[in-house]
Amino acid sequence: MQQAPDPMIGVLGAGISGVLMGMQLRRAGIEDFVIYDKQPDVGGTWLRNTYPGLHCDIPSLLYSYSFEHNPKWSTVYAGQAEIQAYVRACAQKYGLIDRLRMGTEVEAARYDEDGAQWTVEFSQGPTRTHRMLVSATGGLSDARLPRIDGLKTFRGPWWHSADWRHDVDLAGLRVAVVGSAASAVQVVPEVAKTAAQVVVFSRTPNWVMPRNNRSYDEDEWSVMQTPQGLRQARRPLYRDALRWYRAFRKEATGTAELRQICLANLTGSLDDPELVAALTPDYEPGCKRILVSDEYYPALGLDHVVLVTQGVAALSEDAVVAADGSHHQVDVVIFCTGYRLGGRADGSPALEVYGRAGRRLVDHLADKVEAYRGIALPGFPNYFTVCGINGTVGYGSVTASAELQTEAIASLARRMSRGEFRSIEVRNDATSRWSDAVQQELSQMSWSGRCPNFYRDAKGRIVSFFPGTVGRMRRELRALDDADFVLEAP
Repeated sequence: MQQAPDPMIGVLGAGISGVLMGMQLRRAGIEDFVIYDKQPDVGGTWLRNTYPGLHCDIPSLLYSYSFEHNPKWSTVYAGQAEIQAYVRACAQKYGLIDRLRMGTEVEAARYDEDGAQWTVEFSQGPTRTHRMLVSATGGLSDARLPRIDGLKTFRGPWWHSADWRHDVDLAGLRVAVVGSAASAVQVVPEVAKTAAQVVVFSRTPNWVMPRNNRSYDEDEWSVMQTPQGLRQARRPLYRDALRWYRAFRKEATGTAELRQICLANLTGSLDDPELVAALTPDYEPGCKRILVSDEYYPALGLDHVVLVTQGVAALSEDAVVAADGSHHQVDVVIFCTGYRLGGRADGSPALEVYGRAGRRLVDHLADKVEAYRGIALPGFPNYFTVCGINGTVGYGSVTASAELQTEAIASLARRMSRGEFRSIEVRNDATSRWSDAVQQELSQMSWSGRCPNFYRDAKGRIVSFFPGTVGRMRRELRALDDADFVLEAP
């Protein structure tokens, strides 16, 4: 019996964006696709991360697909398990379960110019070919540990927040938490509930807004059952998100308002002037990621929680050695030190992608980190990314950006399925023209300020964000110009 051909489209990743890509393809009438993910279930970062206190810092009503709302979120800001369950429910509703290839690790993808198709290689099993490849792998997959001595010397357990050790009871132990960013502000309060002592190493303070989380009640759920009720509930959340955008645009009133909110959160939680001073950033809100927490500052004010305003230099057998040489004896070390964006611990990419003439994607980006509207790269035909370089709106929910980009990709996929073209590749000049214009805007925004952040590449270009609003991204992606592409006839 002759083997059926491989699906036309291969989607890499089954997290928020990968499942969304599948939903958009189904909405566009495209059935010929498959979704790969190395994890055992959908959800991406919301499946991988299970550390205590984990909640989204975007309101649940915004951190969801606009055409597939969950009208019964339990709280304003949902927790990890609820978000993962929502993604799985969407995958089931849209019939994606039989399209999923879970536990499948993709190691490389190579473009075949003669066949105008991609060959996908896996850690196990035969290769597969797809005419179009969509990367929806996200950036929060590979945990990043600091390069310090003593990881093998320390006698107690240590781990990264992304690989939480649920088998270790922290009750009565001395625990070090290294880092003070998004995961740390959620981990510290939870660890402080049972640990005998918590030592927090915070090299650079962050601006922290109050979450003001609460449960929804039956009356609110009833209102949110209708489209009109949902719009009504979402409207003030959109307005709050635009406050962030004004600060990112360095508008004086927006920056001052955001600063006042964060300072009120800090001074309203702590009455120790020295601690308040140590936790007050010396840069304006928006330069780094703004954090969201109701519990972090109160936890730092507890008698058994110690703030060390130093980085970590090394671990000894029973202590953390700070950058100033001080030793802090602990039993457990938890690293809340972020993620490598698409790379492994040895610096190699998590996935090797080879475009025209076998050119590696990492080598292509080494010349200049740029893409076309966050979704396409010259030299890589029939290859698209979701929320890629400069492809994410800097305020609000990442799902809004992903939704617009997957819609655009699905539209191109529909045209390919109809035989309008054999391959599609964005032009170099169109990419540079768009990217340079975006960089000019971004250079005037808050992310270009003098603070350490992961938004910039080695040359100082801001590569994480799109400088405009969701509305602007929608208009631009729905008006893609064929002149910006090379379309190869079938």
